[in-house]
Amino acid sequence: MINELRMYTTRPGKMMHVVNASATVAQKIRNGDTYGKLVGHWSSEIGRMNQYIHMWEYKDVEEMRNLRSQLSSREDWKNKFVPLVGPYILNQEIRVLKPLIDRKIPTDNSNIYELKIIKLNIGQVNNWKNKFLDIISSIEGKSVNIGLWNTELQDPNEIISIWSHPNLEIMSKFWHSLNENKYWIDFNSYQENAVKYEDSIILRPSICSPLQ
Repeated sequence: MINELRMYTTRPGKMMHVVNASATVAQKIRNGDTYGKLVGHWSSEIGRMNQYIHMWEYKDVEEMRNLRSQLSSREDWKNKFVPLVGPYILNQEIRVLKPLIDRKIPTDNSNIYELKIIKLNIGQVNNWKNKFLDIISSIEGKSVNIGLWNTELQDPNEIISIWSHPNLEIMSKFWHSLNENKYWIDFNSYQENAVKYEDSIILRPSICSPLQ
C-alpha cells in the first residue's frame, strides 16, 4: 500500500473556493473510492498559507497511475471540475509515500491536524523512525501522531508526520509540555545533527474529509 500527498498553493483569497469545489464537484465525479481512497482533505490555517492538501491511498504506484489517468480522461472532470479550480492554482507538490506505521484514529470527533515535513541528512531515515517510535507512547496524550511516512518520490530523506489535536490551545500546551519530557529532550539531542529542517502546517478538515 502507498499514499499520495498532494499540496496545492492557491491564489490568495481563493483557497476555500478550491477546497469546496474539490469537496463537492470533484467528489461527486470521483464516485466514492472509484479513483483512489481518500484519507484526508484539508485547508491550511497556520504555517504555509493558501494551501489545499489532500491524501490518497492506493495498492501500489501502478494502480495510482492507472486511476489518475482514468480520472483525468473523464469529460466531466475536464469540463466541469478543472475549469472551476485551474485558474486559482499556482503550484502543485506531489509526494508518493510509504507508510511506516498503521494509521491511528484521532481521540476526538473534531480536530485540527498538524502536517510536519521533516528533511533529514542522508542515511538518517531509519534511525529517526526507530528513535521516534521508541518514545511516541511516552509523549502522546490528547495529541496523537496518527500517521508516519517516508517519502519515496520526491526526496527519500524526508519524513511526513501528521498529528491530530483537539484544538489549537491543546496543541500549544502539548508541544510546550514536551520541553520538560526527558524522552523528548533526548530525542531532540539526536535531532540536532540528523534534521536539516522541519516545516509545520496547521490544517482544518473539509466537509468531505474522512479525518475530522
